Amino acid sequence: MDLIDTHCHLNFKSFKSDFFEVAKRSHDHGVKKIIIVGSDPNTSADALEISKKINKLISCFAFVSVGIHAIHTDRVEFEKIEKLAEDPEVVAIGESGLDFYHDKGHKTENEQIELFKKHIELALKIDKPLIIHNREADEKVREVVGEFPKLKQAVFHCFSTDHHMATWAIEHGFYLSFTGNITYGNKKIKKAIERTPIERIMVETDAPYNIPEPLRSQGIKRCEPYMTSEVIKKIALIKGLDANELSKQIYQNSVEFFVLPRYGF
Repeated sequence: MDLIDTHCHLNFKSFKSDFFEVAKRSHDHGVKKIIIVGSDPNTSADALEISKKINKLISCFAFVSVGIHAIHTDRVEFEKIEKLAEDPEVVAIGESGLDFYHDKGHKTENEQIELFKKHIELALKIDKPLIIHNREADEKVREVVGEFPKLKQAVFHCFSTDHHMATWAIEHGFYLSFTGNITYGNKKIKKAIERTPIERIMVETDAPYNIPEPLRSQGIKRCEPYMTSEVIKKIALIKGLDANELSKQIYQNSVEFFVLPRYGF
């Protein structure tokens, strides 16, 4: 299969002692490229530092997205994100968006919205795609994004809502990225996958989270980029497609969306 992990966190504590080994293991399993995603100024800087170290070992393998997660409204030093975004290995802005799962009382809603808008504005300013985090915030995400009609390049990472939101995103030219949670039997996500054209699909691990089945049931405790293969297999099963052929389309989607070089494998 042609494998790419468009959203992983090798910059998180779970990988502090072995991110090199994880990158090499994923490469050995056929992963051609990964995107390491920041969730605040510090992890965004770490993502960039780690990617440069990995690329000395495996040429043109790791790329970066910088941003501040919706749950980190207390870590808003946005000028640091703007500075990091100037680096050529930064291929996207985010992850950013709205999260009312962790903030069920909407206590930080206004702060989240303002932070989300800053990311959209930066993505438009420097002409890089946006990685959107949306958790239990469909309506408000649509409202905020609707204020930016020029936003064309965006992907909903770890898509976990319904086919109505999927249809809206596709109609606006956006992409949906699926992760290991699609292997847990969620019928709502399955329906969204059924109705999403393969030309608008990407895959990710969100590592170290969302270990896909059957690996989770086998006792695996940490997700790694090579596990995108299980996500592709599940999408192929749902859509009745050949997994190898599907992986080629998903890889093409991802490389074109993030404007990644095709060489380096």
